Amino acid sequence: MSAVTSEPADPVTRQVMVDVHGVHKSFGPLEVLRGVDLRVRTGEVTVILGPSGSGKSTLLRTINHLEKVGQGWIAIDGELVGYRLSGGKLYELKEKDVLKQRTGIGFVFQNFNLFPHLTVLENLVEAPVSALRRPRREAEATARRLLARVGLDDKADAYPRQLSGGQQQRVAIA
Repeated sequence: MSAVTSEPADPVTRQVMVDVHGVHKSFGPLEVLRGVDLRVRTGEVTVILGPSGSGKSTLLRTINHLEKVGQGWIAIDGELVGYRLSGGKLYELKEKDVLKQRTGIGFVFQNFNLFPHLTVLENLVEAPVSALRRPRREAEATARRLLARVGLDDKADAYPRQLSGGQQQRVAIA
């Protein structure tokens, strides 16, 4: 597995958004991640590339603390993910605190799943309204802005089956 990161215009002034330091992850005797280091600054586009089974998905899952690291640490925007530091030691956060962190971290799974019986707009509004208890009007306004940002503002009333795979993926990103 290798990561390719674009060079920022001014690396000194760009803030580190994702900082992965010395991350190890094993599943039983199989060591999947071996001391992975990755630093992504604001505005950079990063590609994680490698053959099947090389640890790409595992790395992404550790960044969102869906998988716990065996060694090392991960920080998003300067905040440790899944842990707190006290007296030079890392302590795992309670699940409710990890869930709170996850609300600010998003990624699209390889097999993104949109609800087929909901329109694009309804798919985007569902989580903010149901899970985050945002007012529907606010969630819809945000969803429309996000759709415009990914070039799909004209697809708000379409159903997933009416979209191409790439369009479905952009909806999932939004």
